[in-house]
Amino acid sequence: MSLDVALQEWSSVCAALGDGRLTLLVRKGGIHERGGGLFVPEHERFALWPTHLHESPERLRWSAERQLGSSALSKDGVISIIAQSVKVFKVTDLPKLLTLADELLWTDAELATRFAYRNQPHLYVLILRIFRLPAPVIIPDDPSYAGCRSWLRLKTSVPVNVAVPVLDDATFAHRLSRISSVLE
Repeated sequence: MSLDVALQEWSSVCAALGDGRLTLLVRKGGIHERGGGLFVPEHERFALWPTHLHESPERLRWSAERQLGSSALSKDGVISIIAQSVKVFKVTDLPKLLTLADELLWTDAELATRFAYRNQPHLYVLILRIFRLPAPVIIPDDPSYAGCRSWLRLKTSVPVNVAVPVLDDATFAHRLSRISSVLE
């Protein structure tokens, strides 16, 4: 089994998802999204495409990520994790979301900015089950991958049948339950 779709996300967020520190992804949408820039959770399983586009250390909560610069990297994609969207919430209560600070990499100020973007006060919060590939897959750059968009249709497929969960079942179930109880 393989995937040919990826979601672009800040490289520091991908790293935190990949090592199990995060299970949440917060999205608003990119300027090239269908529907005028609003994020639509179009796929249940997808690769995560790390990017430095718009990534800024001062917009991140954790000190380790603040030390990451947005240094010039190869434009090729390096896919090392696969995500399965387990639950999606459209959150219209920002203070409720902020109670999950330990599951969020973004600062409160960054979340507030995203929440208020285009005078549409909401964010999509995805609870993700993350799977790690045994070796990264390098996806050659393509002009269709450029720009501020969430979803990428990959020209090279990523094998997923060899991916293993980052968190064991019990740990993931506990975090899923805790997050769901706050957001439902």
